[in-house]
Amino acid sequence: MFESKNKKVAIIGCSRLGATIANRLSLLEYPITVLDKEEGSFRKLSDTYSGYTFVADAESVKSLYEARVNEADIVIAVTDNDNVNIMVSEVCSRIFGVEKVLCRIYDSSKEPLCRQYQIHFIDTSKLSAMEFEKALGGFL
Repeated sequence: MFESKNKKVAIIGCSRLGATIANRLSLLEYPITVLDKEEGSFRKLSDTYSGYTFVADAESVKSLYEARVNEADIVIAVTDNDNVNIMVSEVCSRIFGVEKVLCRIYDSSKEPLCRQYQIHFIDTSKLSAMEFEKALGGFL
């Protein structure tokens, strides 16, 4: 996992993926903050989740400051909106100077933008297609 459990983690978006990551890191006792604009999204967090939650719109730099995302060592942007994830990643890496920033994208056409801005990204559509191909033993 990460080098040290003292690393502060901010997860932007409490989607199913965001909640899954938060729950796993919480079990490993990492200090975590999850930010989402919908309070109801936090219901996806487990009963054992021990981190913080913050209701705010990640598109607002002021909200990111209020949630202390600028103090995180690691930011994981996993909202359901590629543009928000890319914008948050840019703010966190270039303005806040966060050590490690990861961004989830759905739309493979956004890869060149991520590469141009040196954003570490995970293309979930491409990963899913690769897993299906692997399950099929390769495409015919």
